Amino acid sequence: MSLYSAWKVNKEEVVAENGIVTSALPLSAEAGLSILKSGGNAIDAAVAIGFCNIVQEPYMASIGGMGYMLIHLAEEGRTLGIDFNGRAPKGTTDDMYEVLGPSIGAGYKTFDVVNDANNTGPLSATVPATCAGFCEAHRRFGTLPFEQVLESAIHLASHGFEANWYLTMSAANMYDTFNSDSHLSSIWLPGGKVPTSHPKPGTKIIQKDLADLLKQLAVHGRDAMYSGEVADAIDEHMKKNGGVLSKQDLSDYHPSIEEPAQTTFQGHSVNVVRTPSGGITNLQTLNILDQFDLKAMGHNSVDYLHTFMMAARHAFADRFGYLGDWEHSKVPLNGLLSAGYAKEIAKEVKRPTFEIRNLGEREPLVQFMENPIHNPWDHEKSRKVPVPSHPAMDTNNEDTTHINVVDKNRNAVSCTHTGVFAKGLNPPGTGVALVGGMGWFIPKPGYPNSMAPWKRPMNNMSPFMVLKNNRPVLLEGAPGARRIMNRNAQVVLNVILFGMTPQEAIVAPVVDVSGSKTYVDSRMPESTIKALVSLGHDIELLEEEPAPTGYFARPSAIQVDYEKNLLRAGVDSFRPTTALGY
Repeated sequence: MSLYSAWKVNKEEVVAENGIVTSALPLSAEAGLSILKSGGNAIDAAVAIGFCNIVQEPYMASIGGMGYMLIHLAEEGRTLGIDFNGRAPKGTTDDMYEVLGPSIGAGYKTFDVVNDANNTGPLSATVPATCAGFCEAHRRFGTLPFEQVLESAIHLASHGFEANWYLTMSAANMYDTFNSDSHLSSIWLPGGKVPTSHPKPGTKIIQKDLADLLKQLAVHGRDAMYSGEVADAIDEHMKKNGGVLSKQDLSDYHPSIEEPAQTTFQGHSVNVVRTPSGGITNLQTLNILDQFDLKAMGHNSVDYLHTFMMAARHAFADRFGYLGDWEHSKVPLNGLLSAGYAKEIAKEVKRPTFEIRNLGEREPLVQFMENPIHNPWDHEKSRKVPVPSHPAMDTNNEDTTHINVVDKNRNAVSCTHTGVFAKGLNPPGTGVALVGGMGWFIPKPGYPNSMAPWKRPMNNMSPFMVLKNNRPVLLEGAPGARRIMNRNAQVVLNVILFGMTPQEAIVAPVVDVSGSKTYVDSRMPESTIKALVSLGHDIELLEEEPAPTGYFARPSAIQVDYEKNLLRAGVDSFRPTTALGY
């Protein structure tokens, strides 16, 4: 018996033999499936979906954004990671911003800056990376002509698409951002109004400049944006308005392709892109959890949830303290991911070594760095002197999207990409929406995630690819800011440990400990919540609802069953996220 009419939302699980795609938007998913049916591989389809996302939701993931992609090449038996993280311009200096003082409350900022100049305006721009990442993925691993892969995105940009409820709600919630820049408002607030989605037909969104850029990309590849007229226009816009991003930065930028970072969990190889991301934190969390018999505890039991929460909090304490771009800072990456270190931390999980309540206004990312509780350097293969203590901050911005694809040959892609609109980052006539990624650094020197020329910012994105016997069995990822990490880990645990299908794993109640409070899905039993409170967790109940973003991350996943030759896909139930198969 229930005394409250709570949401219980679900979607049909998609099951197919030949191929499956998932995307945050139905039209993007349709484009990806069409590519698979036309003989393209998973990489072709993922790139097609990505460029369609750029057209339809650049307020979540723009062409000037950044992201990470995992690729499995079935014939070669190889899994690779493409890191198309953004970079600070080479003209970055320590005194670019006037720092006012420490930020108060939750969020991703450590210090407030005059005029919020590291988040909006030309001085906040990082080097655009998403376009280069997609172009490189296709150039190296795609099979269809690039013109064919971009066909759907070009059509959506040039002929337009109708606003759905998701765009209407996003534009209403982000109205001030959309209206802060004349270029943005001319497209996304036609006539100065939020685009309508009901009654049909909805407001049509047309982007001629972006369509022209996509047409040039189809012919000339990345050079259409990273050199020539578009690069010159970006360079001119930056010089005119006080930015430091240059056309040389664009010319010099290239994604990196390398073996993923990975760990072994319950006989599975769990892979993430080797970059300063949420993936490293999730690998550490799984390493700690692998020291416990979680299955015997029972799914979402009090013991299970407490163990998960504490393991994740320990991993986050290290994330906030030690992670940054290891190309520029000393980071104990091997120590953080070592089995010995995981065993050491696991001993502390049931007897917490740090306070988990009453942090007040101090976020854990500040608290746990100023009061370190671990020393991963003891487990580093080559000992180095640690950098000075201060939180290696990462963004809590929720504007992100995720793609999964598996094709008939069982090539696979898991990709998360991001990038958010901002004032002053839209060079006229280019079709390019740049991203204020400098806000994801600490805006003063001396810390692991301090800004520096050509440095990669910390990010939360964490696309997963889980392999068994060197074949992908689960692809998963999510948008959702800092809460991506805990949600992703729980979906993986639900499938691997408890035998859930992807849709079951995604709709199961969740928890999140990435901030000062412990956020708990309101569908959890009252007795469970009371028991967790008695163990010291400062709990806030959250009820998911239809919204552009969400209280928890918004996952999608594909499971590969080789015995039955079937693919299963599950997606977030509160947004238009779509899985399609054939």
